[in-house]
Formats: sequence, structure tokens, C-alpha cells
Amino acid sequence: MARSQIERALIVGGGPAGLTAAIALSQAGVDCNIVELTTDWRPAGVGIGLQSPPLRATKALGLFDEIVQIGRAQPEVVIARADGEQVAEMPQVNVNDPGDPPFVNMSRIALHELLASAAERHGVPVRLGMTVDAFDGAQVTLSDGTVEEYDLVVGADGLHSRVRELALPDAPEPEYAGQVIWRLGARCPDGLSRYTMMIAGPHRIGLVPLPSDDLYLWMLDSTLPPERPPRERLLDLFQERMASYGGFAPAVAEQATDPDQLDFRALHWLLVPPPWHHGQIVLIGDAVHTTTPHMAFGAGIAIEDAVVLGELVSEGVPADELGERLTARRFERCRLVVEGSLQLSRWEQEGGPPNPKAPQLIGAAMAKLAEPI
Repeated sequence: MARSQIERALIVGGGPAGLTAAIALSQAGVDCNIVELTTDWRPAGVGIGLQSPPLRATKALGLFDEIVQIGRAQPEVVIARADGEQVAEMPQVNVNDPGDPPFVNMSRIALHELLASAAERHGVPVRLGMTVDAFDGAQVTLSDGTVEEYDLVVGADGLHSRVRELALPDAPEPEYAGQVIWRLGARCPDGLSRYTMMIAGPHRIGLVPLPSDDLYLWMLDSTLPPERPPRERLLDLFQERMASYGGFAPAVAEQATDPDQLDFRALHWLLVPPPWHHGQIVLIGDAVHTTTPHMAFGAGIAIEDAVVLGELVSEGVPADELGERLTARRFERCRLVVEGSLQLSRWEQEGGPPNPKAPQLIGAAMAKLAEPI
């Protein structure tokens, strides 16, 4: 198949992976369509961070400056005890130009709106409340019963991917990682300007300043089962855990007054071994490599997937070869993030002080991830 035959692509999933894939493919001259299962097209969670390598990838999409503008740069991450006393700093690596931020945090909604606007500028239509039901060669049957033809289908539909179910029926299922995560959006306390991680036994928190005096709090928790607690218990359980922390944490915790403010989710992981494709169907992002958030790289590797996919199409790689070429460039890099993050999670579940091997693991992983994609 010559490059001129890759004229139409269907992207299944409208999250960061799907939107950036649509942008990258549009830049390569492909007419793209997105279908997204949800009807309320808003991202889950509160905040998100992009480190220097994924920020490098956004330069290829022409989005770097826009992303920096909606984010808050963090040149280092502060490590503190539960009482708030600082014990260390983790400088963030910059692989881009001098003066570029090495790590940027932003609200998930702001990133979603930016990517959706960029896709719209490229003329990419998005149909909500829709996914795929079947594939037959170039023909795709959508969940509303319509049948359409595409030269390429990109499965970017996340952890519970319908495309993975259809195209790779023997792929492993996602697994529970053994931890849950709490998330809260709040006002940033006066005096807190740096991303701060605090550790108290079986859980740890991150206080992440965002633009406009907003703040994103996350808590990794090894004490609860994966099932969401009853609504009437949610706030009490959260406050019980936050009571272990001093410093700026009480000023954040006191802002949680309603269970609906709290996002509670079990953490899962997935690493699908090659292949990540079937014919002209290619999977990217969480659909083939879901990671826990311990390296803050999940969205980053999804964006990198999309950029590499766009590069391969621009180089003229035929649709039925894209999956093999993509996996050859992406699998080991994504494995590093998934398995490294899972190891950090398991060390946390052991309790006690931080594992002394963790800094070495993180340092080695970040050095490898600094290499070109």
C-alpha cells in the first residue's frame, strides 16, 4: 500500500492519546475522524503533569508553547516528611532548549480543551456516544449500526479498550495494582509554590500547585480495597488519612467538605506484549500500556505514541506495516514506564520508610526516557 492510500483514519477514543493521534495524522495529510464512547466528554481526575520528554513530543505537534501557557512549571519536586519538614529535592531533567520548563502541571480539563481545540483546527470531527462493534477488512461497523471504510483504525480507547477486545482477543486483561488513588481539586494555600510530596506510612500525598492559584492533591493509598467506599463514608476516610499530615496539608484537607469533591479510583496496570496491531488496526496509549502514576509518565508515553505514529505515516509506511514499526520503536520505552511504576507501587505497599532502591530506579528510568523517541 502506498502512502497515498492512507487517506482516511478512524481514531477510537477521544482522550490525550486519541486527540494527539488525530493531530499527528492530520499533519501527515490523513483525513481523521474520532469516535468517543462517552457522551459527557470530560476527562476523569483533576491534574496532570507532562515531563520534559513528552513536552519535546508536543513540539512536533506544534503545541508546546500552548501547553506551557496553560501549565505551571516545576523545576524540582520537594520531598517532605509527614509533618511538612523538607528532606530532599528532586531536580527535573530538561531535554529541550535551555530555559524550557522540565516539568509542567496543569488541569486535565485545560489540557483536554487545548487538544480538542487543536483537533478542531485540523478539521477533525468527533462523534460522542459511539464506539466500534466489528471490523471486516477496511470496513468498520460502528455502535450505531453504520458501516464505514477506513485505511487505518487507531485504538486509543483506554484501559477497557473495545478495539483491543476485537483486534487482540488474546491480549492480557488489566490487573489491579494493589493501591487506590484519591484526588481533590482545591485552592492553593498561601506560601506553597512547589510540587511537594509527603509520606506517612501506608499512604503518601502530592500537593501540586496549578495556574490561577488552583491546586491538585493526590493520595496513593495502600490501606483500602479497590471498591469505591460508600458515599457516606468517603469524606471521613479521606480526612482520617489526611490527619497524618502537617505543613500545608491541613489547609488543603479542610477544603474537602463534600464527598462529590473527591475522586477515588483503583489503580490498574496493563502491558500488552507485541503485536499491538491486527492488519490495519493499531493500538496506542492506555489500550496497550496502562501505568500507575508513580513516574507521572502515563499521558506522556501516550502522546509519544501518537507522535511516532504520525512520523511513520509521513515516512510512507503502509497501514498494514504501521503496527509492527510502531511497536518496535515504542514497546521497550513503554515497558520501562509500566514495570518501573509498578515496582514503585509494590515497594510502597510494603510499608515502612521509602525503599532505598527507589531513587536509583527513578534516576535510571528518567535517563533512559530522556533519549530520543
